Amino acid sequence: MSVSQNLEIFNKIKPKLEFAIAIATFYVTSKSFWQYILIKTPFVSTALCLISTTLNIANTFEGRFTGNLAMSLLFCSGSLQVLSFTFFMRYHRNNILELLDKVKSLHSNFENKELHSIAENTLTKFSNIWETCYKLRKTLVTLSVICFTIINTIKRQSGVITQLPLFPINYPYYTQIMLLVQFIFISLLAVSIFYTGICIAFFGFEIMAASDILYDYISANKDRIQKDPDFLKIITIRHCEIVDTVKRFNKIISLTNLVQFVTSALLSFAIFFFVRLNPKNPVGYILALGILFQLFLPCLFGEYIKIKMERLSTTLYLTNWPDLKLKDQKSFVIVLGMIQREYGLRAAEMYDVNIYTFIEIVKIATSWCAFIFTLVEANI
Repeated sequence: MSVSQNLEIFNKIKPKLEFAIAIATFYVTSKSFWQYILIKTPFVSTALCLISTTLNIANTFEGRFTGNLAMSLLFCSGSLQVLSFTFFMRYHRNNILELLDKVKSLHSNFENKELHSIAENTLTKFSNIWETCYKLRKTLVTLSVICFTIINTIKRQSGVITQLPLFPINYPYYTQIMLLVQFIFISLLAVSIFYTGICIAFFGFEIMAASDILYDYISANKDRIQKDPDFLKIITIRHCEIVDTVKRFNKIISLTNLVQFVTSALLSFAIFFFVRLNPKNPVGYILALGILFQLFLPCLFGEYIKIKMERLSTTLYLTNWPDLKLKDQKSFVIVLGMIQREYGLRAAEMYDVNIYTFIEIVKIATSWCAFIFTLVEANI
């Protein structure tokens, strides 16, 4: 596969990715009127969704935790999460574009034929994984919106979880109008959730790909370190690029991850409670799956990035570096020291982003759900 063919893989994904970045950062780059509408509308709709669900909670809460209240809290928290994501992503837009340039260079810059061959297989593999996640997430989000809309339409008035300011409740066809408005809000909220998540996922996969390329190259050359004078230079440059990419990626999503952890705990609690109240309602299970998936994805990335960076350190240490000349040994020890540092994703530079964090958040949400459900059952 030539460099141009490698770039074809990236160029195939690029239009979807650029559109996702535009929605995630609330920034229009195209002069197309329809693209302007598609990029701006989800953010405005999400802000209105937050206001309307908050208004519904304030006007319908009567001292008891109900399924309607749980759903209102669910979409209120979801709207808050998306708005926070958009704010932080817009703030870091330049970093995102620089990260995109680094990804492009990963698909086009190769020091030798061996690296080119390794990159070919690795980049194709991770591009296919991203495409699969794109289709799976799109299907899951679409299915959630459709099921939720159908169930709420059947429930009629009890399925209304939004209220518009200054819109009278006694207005003719009020329920039907609110269900339609609710469908529009939820559909556009789903668009924001989908594209923001898939944008972050892409960069996570590319970091994994860069790590795997370097790992495979070190593994293939660890017994030829003395014969290949460019080996040390290549791994030093590539490792520094990976570290810089991880740090830049972490800077972009650090506060975003913290917001996601807090709101995901609320989202999980709300949907778990809804499922307990309505165990026969299929939409609860679909929404629960979607919420857990969007929380699990960054935690999985954090876990894999940490594992792959640790694997790089171990593999490099097992090379025949003691046989190098003294000057090269000193350079190698410096590189080894850099690689042995722990690199991973952290939320607000305080909490590790890994599978353990995912489990803890789910446990907290489950505990809250069990406690509140017990109070409701006891009519306290």
